[in-house]
Amino acid sequence: MKLITNFAVLCLSCIATTALADAPALSKPVKITAAEARGPVFKSPDAVQEKGADGPATDVPVLKSRDGKFTAGLYSAGPSDVPIESYSEDEFMFFLEGGVTLTSADGTVLRVKAGEGAFIPKGWKGRWTTRGYKKYYVVYDAHD
Repeated sequence: MKLITNFAVLCLSCIATTALADAPALSKPVKITAAEARGPVFKSPDAVQEKGADGPATDVPVLKSRDGKFTAGLYSAGPSDVPIESYSEDEFMFFLEGGVTLTSADGTVLRVKAGEGAFIPKGWKGRWTTRGYKKYYVVYDAHD
């Protein structure tokens, strides 16, 4: 698990480095340690408390491109079981704690747990079910 978590931190840092041209507020790569990702980062001044379709959540955006199409960060949410009519963006997520069950409109079931990653394409239809989770995320939204 430590190797996978460190890999996720490294990937997020690599993404931050390659997107720096679009993010004038950042001048260097950002690192989130495994210990920070387990909880303290969700209490940072940059953490945004939300109440959305998946219930109470905390979003910690780390990097956003100047054009607003690319965002990366960490996200924590509680239990939920919600239908998804059309996923709003392309997303890669890597779960640190908990997990999610994604049931596609055709009945295909994908279970993703801590230490695993998943890719969801924009437009995906199905059901998102979870007992709660913490994850790294990277999203691209072309704002079609």
